[in-house]
Amino acid sequence: MISQSVEELSQRPEPKIIYGERVVLREMNRADVDLMARWPPFYEPELKWANLELTRPVDREFYFQRGRSGYDRRRYVIIDAGGELVGTIGLRNIDFHSDIGTLGIIIRADRVSRGIGTDAVRALVKFSIEELGLTRVLLDVVETNTRAIRCYERVGFRLIGKHRGPRNVVYLDMEIRPDEPRNGHVGGVEQANHNHLRS
Repeated sequence: MISQSVEELSQRPEPKIIYGERVVLREMNRADVDLMARWPPFYEPELKWANLELTRPVDREFYFQRGRSGYDRRRYVIIDAGGELVGTIGLRNIDFHSDIGTLGIIIRADRVSRGIGTDAVRALVKFSIEELGLTRVLLDVVETNTRAIRCYERVGFRLIGKHRGPRNVVYLDMEIRPDEPRNGHVGGVEQANHNHLRS
């Protein structure tokens, strides 16, 4: 009985577009990856992991097929108010039995520190809680990436631990739960007025 309701939830039609205050999240398609291949690189050592290897068509096809939305994954591109593709965001390892998923985001190097990431994360967390029914959203972030950490804290994520990743890099483990009020909002996620992005 429980597994049936989980299956129904995971197969329920979902919106192809998620609205934030400043950005729109749209399900990623193959043509988006060709645009992402032209993004400028990050030069900061702690952000070089976000430089996507998309030089060859076979690399772009592999990236798309591996990351596309499915039963346990949702992948979106981030579109700014000018209609430009400025990032990618998604959920992986979605477990509808435990109501948990892991968030990941990359903003193109020349668009960071403009509030785009914060708005995109807030919009996806809201969707994860209200539409997917998740009760925990997790993420990990390199401990020296203070800009991203501030973004996640503004949304309402809190530190729950640390782990070491490849090359002995230390990552902070963070989570957000809908039942933890932060700044007067459930899970730190506030209701936004999206009318200016719909027109």
